[in-house]
Amino acid sequence: ERVKLFVGQVPKNMSESQLLQLFQESMLVDEVNIIRDRETRASRGCCFLICPSRDEADKAINAFHNKKTLPGVSSPLQVKYADGELERLEHKLFVGMLPKNVSDAEVLALFSDHGSIKDLQILRGSQQTSKGCAFIKFETKEQAVAAIEALNGKHKMEGCSVPLVVKWADTEKERLARKAHKALSQASNLHSAGTRQQQQHPSLFGAVPMGYMPSYNGYGYQVP
Repeated sequence: ERVKLFVGQVPKNMSESQLLQLFQESMLVDEVNIIRDRETRASRGCCFLICPSRDEADKAINAFHNKKTLPGVSSPLQVKYADGELERLEHKLFVGMLPKNVSDAEVLALFSDHGSIKDLQILRGSQQTSKGCAFIKFETKEQAVAAIEALNGKHKMEGCSVPLVVKWADTEKERLARKAHKALSQASNLHSAGTRQQQQHPSLFGAVPMGYMPSYNGYGYQVP
């Protein structure tokens, strides 16, 4: 199974053939794709490296990451798995809508019908009760796909009124984006709530409603 690596701190004047020759000195590489500016097509100083297997990808990381600095660049090469590759290689699934009292054995029994499970992690609270979701890793991609097709939106576990959600686990980039969106949404809601309160009770915020006249109690009045 081919693996994609991201490589940063690449000299902008290096060609794909030069980079391919460089990396092939240490491991097997199928291809190099320089990441370019959409308009100018100039190199952005980074590329994707396609290796024929995870073993070869690990060789590239061990041989080059933070260990080799190329001419014209001040920092060493940064070599890591491209976004989403680790999750894809681990065949990791997210499972939602599990019963609160579900056991590991129940989940394993259900999902093992579709392949060999490498790891199961049911997310639990402080009282060790299920949070209603879990992560599962299958031995192969085909097994994970089979589980998604057979169970997602189709199977209800005892104690749940809605079917399971079974999908590929989010990448780190997707998790960060979701957190940022949630924080932005919360800030927007707080701002909207404050605006509504100010409109309903302007005097609480130092503003005097239009047409407001304080009541006169007669004190301090002098006859001319």
